[in-house]
Amino acid sequence: MAGYLALSKAIERVLLRKAEVPRRQVLPIPGGRFLVMPAADQEVALCKLVTVEASRREQPEAHRQPAVQAEVWVRRLDTGEVVHLPGEEITKRRTAALSLLAARLLAPRQEGALLLVGPGVQGEAHLEAFAEEFALRRVWIRGRSRERTEALLAKARGMGLEAEEWVAPEVPEEVAFIVTATSSSTPVLPERVPEGTFIAAVGSFRPETREVPRALVERAAVYCDTEDALVEAGELQGLSKPVVTLREALLGKRSEGDPVLFKSVGHALFDLAAVRHLLGLD
Repeated sequence: MAGYLALSKAIERVLLRKAEVPRRQVLPIPGGRFLVMPAADQEVALCKLVTVEASRREQPEAHRQPAVQAEVWVRRLDTGEVVHLPGEEITKRRTAALSLLAARLLAPRQEGALLLVGPGVQGEAHLEAFAEEFALRRVWIRGRSRERTEALLAKARGMGLEAEEWVAPEVPEEVAFIVTATSSSTPVLPERVPEGTFIAAVGSFRPETREVPRALVERAAVYCDTEDALVEAGELQGLSKPVVTLREALLGKRSEGDPVLFKSVGHALFDLAAVRHLLGLD
């Protein structure tokens, strides 16, 4: 697939066009959930199928299968061609490109350090995406897995960035961007972050889970990927302030507060954008 910046622009175009995207269906399965996410426009119809099996995270890391597995079935409506695509790669890249789009549009500071909480697939993708667009001076990383944390630190250093593990209770003042990409059900950030920080919270996607503490959310200018996040994201439940969707933000609407929080729970609209871009239909 193309670079993250190009993909973020493809997402922007689809956000501003009409498409049919119902809310995803979530079905219980043994040890997890099965998600069905359809979307269609005038040229493409697709369905993304995702299994989330939390029990896999408890397996020994050397033998662990991915806790989240996905596939995308696509039909081109002009030719009738049917394509089967790897959902994990599409999800990885479109999620980071979406955060990049939000950061380009909303981040008060467009350069500084990056803090990544969660050194998995999404942590790696967001490192690549933010390094592609912003002048990053340093990267801090925190994760439960020592192996993954060390691997992502090594990757950052290989990209020419200064990188170290985040072990202090407070967020360093030079941090301009924070990405939380964890499966934690409880907050992974302190209540205070530096002024003007942009936070992309992309890990939790259920009403009972949250990566960002309530006090921080209440102070923040709050944005979300789509209106579905208002129902699905724990951070957005019972807020005393309005939440602006990314489409509304692209049309000029803004939220008030500091820091800036962008909450993303995922949506088939962004898979549609990625597939259109991949098929050269932009």
